[in-house]
Amino acid sequence: MKLAIIGGTNIATLPIPYTEEAVSTPYGDAVVYHGTIDGTHEVLFLSRHGVLKDCDAAHVNYRKNIYALKSVGATHVIGLTAVSSCDYNAHAGDICLFSDFIDFTKSRPSSFNIEHRLTRHTSMDEVFDNGMNDAIEKVILEKNLPYAGRAVAACTEGPRFETAAEVRMLRALGAQVICKTVAPEAPLAREIGLKYSALALITSRATGMADEVSDKRIVSVMESRRNDVFETLFETIRRIH
Repeated sequence: MKLAIIGGTNIATLPIPYTEEAVSTPYGDAVVYHGTIDGTHEVLFLSRHGVLKDCDAAHVNYRKNIYALKSVGATHVIGLTAVSSCDYNAHAGDICLFSDFIDFTKSRPSSFNIEHRLTRHTSMDEVFDNGMNDAIEKVILEKNLPYAGRAVAACTEGPRFETAAEVRMLRALGAQVICKTVAPEAPLAREIGLKYSALALITSRATGMADEVSDKRIVSVMESRRNDVFETLFETIRRIH
């Protein structure tokens, strides 16, 4: 197996030595980083928002990113993402995994060209790989990190944050966290045969739930948990390779 990490806000590079590879795809050119853990375990890394980190979630070229990772031999992908919580029991700095998602995006290309898919219609059963979720969860619990469990994520278009009324609607529909990148990233990975999991950091409660919801807050929480995230992922890679 070959595992790739997709980095998001403030987690845009590997914290270990790496080399860069330019990869051409039918959807554009990407840069993939190649690193090695303990001199033994290879890990791939791609910055979701681009090398210059200048793309809003709504304008990320998700097809290019996923196709590039498939092209360099990735078999498993872990997407890192920041989320706000619809649950008063969750706190900023908590880690969660995704069990399912609800797609509220509007204008993103959500599928590969038909010649690049495994099937015409892609199953969304177990879109988040249970084996990887189990492995990541075990490490989180062993490290005694603040863990909010496995959550249903609502993915919204952005770049704006959700209104309080929208948050109440999403909560009523079963969403526990709100993100902006898991769709179409997760289903695209599934379309071309990559096993996918998402590791999320809760940066605040959602709008209308008595927390500050801001870019500054997101960056601050992601910085505070950056080392914990990579230590968790690297230990997971050591165990499942």
